[in-house]
Amino acid sequence: MSAVLEPKAQAGGNVADMSLKLAFSKKLQAVTNRIHSTTNVDEIILDVSRDICQLFEADRMTVYTTSEDGSSIVSKVKTGLNSFKDIKLPISESSLAGYCALNKRHMNIRDVYDDNELRQYSPNLTFLKAVDQRTGYRSKQMLIAPILGGESGTDLMGVIQLINNLAGQPFSSLHDEGVVELAKTLAIAFRVRQQMPGAV
Repeated sequence: MSAVLEPKAQAGGNVADMSLKLAFSKKLQAVTNRIHSTTNVDEIILDVSRDICQLFEADRMTVYTTSEDGSSIVSKVKTGLNSFKDIKLPISESSLAGYCALNKRHMNIRDVYDDNELRQYSPNLTFLKAVDQRTGYRSKQMLIAPILGGESGTDLMGVIQLINNLAGQPFSSLHDEGVVELAKTLAIAFRVRQQMPGAV
């Protein structure tokens, strides 16, 4: 299934690029349709998380939602971590997802351990190494986007974070565009959930 996304197809020029883009768009649309067709957002995100990782060629993924008081983001779905303990991060520059939430901007990072690269976003930005140290996992590439909704489309609802490209390469511009689209879909799904009777 992922054969369509092989890097060698890109080398062939525009036709190959277009077919790559088309294949990616079709798969993204299929994921989007599945998210829209459910009332249980948490369940579907858990359900499609494998498809999302496959689509973006990512090893792991975390979806955060904004806490009730709006001061932090809390992990709702995380793949690859056996612990069911939620990760709670302040909306601040003390973590990459927190920075993304604070500034409402998406980030495509080649190496989270490269302080010079992080300083291009902010001189205070640091990567939270504690999770890697606890799990023995080595994060490198990250693609992170804010999930924005509300009337104005600027209310922070959460953050989506894709971790480590399976090819060991930086995430591509196609992935870049795709994660922004996916974040829009998640924003609509989150909003529907908030409007449901008895929703927390």
